[in-house]
Amino acid sequence: MKKVTIRDVAKAAGVSPSTVSRAFSMPGRVSPETTKRIFAVADELGYHEIPIESRPSSGHRGLIAIIVPDMANQFFTDIVRSVQQECARQDVGLLVCESRESASQERKAFDRAVYYADGVILASSRMPDSMIRKCAQVKPVVVTNHIIRGVPSVVSDISDGMRQSVQHFKSLGFDRVTYLDGPAHSWSAGVCWNELTRACADEGLRIKRHWPGWPTYEGGYALVRDYLRSPTGAVLAYNDMMALGFIAGMRKNGYECPDAYSIIGIDDDIVGKLAWPALSSICRSTRMLGAKAAQMLLSRYTGGAVEATLQSVPTRLVVRDSTGPRSQRVPKGRGVV
Repeated sequence: MKKVTIRDVAKAAGVSPSTVSRAFSMPGRVSPETTKRIFAVADELGYHEIPIESRPSSGHRGLIAIIVPDMANQFFTDIVRSVQQECARQDVGLLVCESRESASQERKAFDRAVYYADGVILASSRMPDSMIRKCAQVKPVVVTNHIIRGVPSVVSDISDGMRQSVQHFKSLGFDRVTYLDGPAHSWSAGVCWNELTRACADEGLRIKRHWPGWPTYEGGYALVRDYLRSPTGAVLAYNDMMALGFIAGMRKNGYECPDAYSIIGIDDDIVGKLAWPALSSICRSTRMLGAKAAQMLLSRYTGGAVEATLQSVPTRLVVRDSTGPRSQRVPKGRGVV
């Protein structure tokens, strides 16, 4: 019997050999309809050079995947842990991938994960909306901290936490706030900025924005130089890691909080709680975020398809030692170490 080749499959399916190759090696790069047609033709012709078990499965395998931007960030580590706990409760395995804040690496991780997983959680995805929608056509997808039309999402409602932070700054005597913003491609960064703008307008505070920033300890440290050119005394950072890096940079230049300035982070990570001084922060419940995302994803293949939904998790300000009454302003014109 003549051996069936990739060209035979391509001819019968009405596509090019390269499309057949992509359907088997990177199914996320080919439309779901074309992929299904190619697999059906391959099965009919008996083309099995690529093991059947390596294809994206439509059946239940008892495994889901989660892709996070940065495993060193405690916020994402906590989300992974809460997803793992929910998976264990439902006797499902978990595959963890890291994209290192790269949209292209995230897409590659998704293309690999769909070989094995029944569905994928994209935590704070850095991919464009159109790419996420295409991924959701290949396998069930749930996103966290990112609203995508037609794709189930679990988000933090940052409005309450942001409003409480601005009111706290105002009660301490500040009339201006510096915001250390996150990466340009982050959906949540835009939401945080919009909510901060709204809260400051309501309370009569002015805002100075440093944007974009890198959501890491080093990213916060690097913004000290810009801040000292025009200090405001009150600082709010995109996340706790940026806030801690900023504190370290200010300390190197001879300024301590809350004496010389006050700072609030976002996430309420354990690292911020253990820092000196302990960091005031907007608490986003990673336990609820991860559990809701896992429950939503698992229901899509254990209980049948469900309509795209949006669930939100509330936030609140936790006040610690990094904020205090306005007593002095960081002097302008001082050199930066």
